[in-house]
Amino acid sequence: MEFRQLPADAPERMQLAQWYNAQWGAHTGMSLQQELEWMNRAQDAEGFPHLIAAFDGADVVGAVQLKRQEMASFPQYEHWLGSVFVADTHRGQGLASQLVEQAVAQAVRMGVSHLYLQTEALDGGLYARLGWVPVQEADNRDYRVLVMVRAL
Repeated sequence: MEFRQLPADAPERMQLAQWYNAQWGAHTGMSLQQELEWMNRAQDAEGFPHLIAAFDGADVVGAVQLKRQEMASFPQYEHWLGSVFVADTHRGQGLASQLVEQAVAQAVRMGVSHLYLQTEALDGGLYARLGWVPVQEADNRDYRVLVMVRAL
């Protein structure tokens, strides 16, 4: 498995946009085109958003993103991990954990001290097993989520 940042012009971004839209499009209300545009927005001076993709040979099989200000109801939390996705063909092999750890390592390199995320798994699921700590439950787009943090 190889992990690398995907540049804005990478053709694999369309596949990721399709996966994201199929997984979360109903929650976000975004079309596939809007998803692609959102995913391809320009990085700021500090490198956010930052998209890391997992490759099995030439095939993209998963991704994770580092974002800024993911939830408007938590403006005090600046840096977020999100959009963790693993293709069906590679689920159950620990790839999501590897993607999260790749993103955490990148956040450390970027000087981030605390990283937040939201999950619909109100017990913390994967993230609790990886050392993330619950902050609080909240409503986001008509869904109940758990906001979690990891000190870096």
